[in-house]
Amino acid sequence: MTSLVEKILNGDEKSAARLISKVEEENSGAYTALSRLLPHTGKANVLGITGPPGAGKSTLAGRLAVAFADSGRNVGVIATDPTSIHTRGAFLGDRLRMKNAEKKKIFIRSMAHRGYPGGLAKAAAGAMYVLEGLGKDVIIFESVGAGQSEKGLFLLCDTIITVFTGDYGDEIQLLKAGLTEIGDILVVNKADKPGAEEAKKDLEAFSSRVNTPGDWHVPVLLTRADSGEGIEVLTDAIKRHWRFVAESGKKEQKKKEKLGLLFIALLKEEFWQRTQKRLKKNRLFKDVLSDVRSGKTDPYSAMQKVLDSLGTTNI
Repeated sequence: MTSLVEKILNGDEKSAARLISKVEEENSGAYTALSRLLPHTGKANVLGITGPPGAGKSTLAGRLAVAFADSGRNVGVIATDPTSIHTRGAFLGDRLRMKNAEKKKIFIRSMAHRGYPGGLAKAAAGAMYVLEGLGKDVIIFESVGAGQSEKGLFLLCDTIITVFTGDYGDEIQLLKAGLTEIGDILVVNKADKPGAEEAKKDLEAFSSRVNTPGDWHVPVLLTRADSGEGIEVLTDAIKRHWRFVAESGKKEQKKKEKLGLLFIALLKEEFWQRTQKRLKKNRLFKDVLSDVRSGKTDPYSAMQKVLDSLGTTNI
């Protein structure tokens, strides 16, 4: 792992891909390697793209990756795809919509979200550190888009773009999704489709209610990711937000908060994984589960009984 870390710090993308794979496989040595990379991280601008399925997030991510690469930035993309129920791997559909970015030799990594809240694999955090160690100064996360649970995305990103289309639904559905709350920039993609202008007006009305004096004013922009229309205006807005965060002194504060929240999120996922492994071998769990299914006991009492047997009350 030591030589792998050295190669990554020297810009070897094949070594970066190998380490990300090991992180996905939950190789214990990979976590040691990430610890060695950590001192070399924290300087990149991390951009998150989220929104409902079908909004054009992948195409938009590819366009932005190319735009930043053309401006001289060193770009990496992490795209989370839905998990195949058969192979537990990613469908890799996102890669198909980023062909222009691949032609530019931009580093793109697809990974399965594996059912974790927010559509982000636990390994996505490790992948971010690997890309920073590799020297990427712009990292784009493109999420699978899972509604309100996408709020977990902000743990990793400096700036979040929430993507909608003109047919997002009425305002109540919009607010219930919770996606507007985490967006630093709101985008109505597929601007040539019916309803785009109306959606922009609705989002602007919502944005004006949540903005506070002296804070960042959330812009609402129209784009056509398929043709590139509006991408230049969007990249300008992203850069303005990066400057705002840096000049307001919030970047270092946000970094500390993110690390703490990320630690807690990773701990929850790891704890649940280990608990699942223990439950598979736990005879009491199987018996209690059978009693719940047959109606002999209620789920609440059953839960407490299993937790007591695992010793979680002593943690």
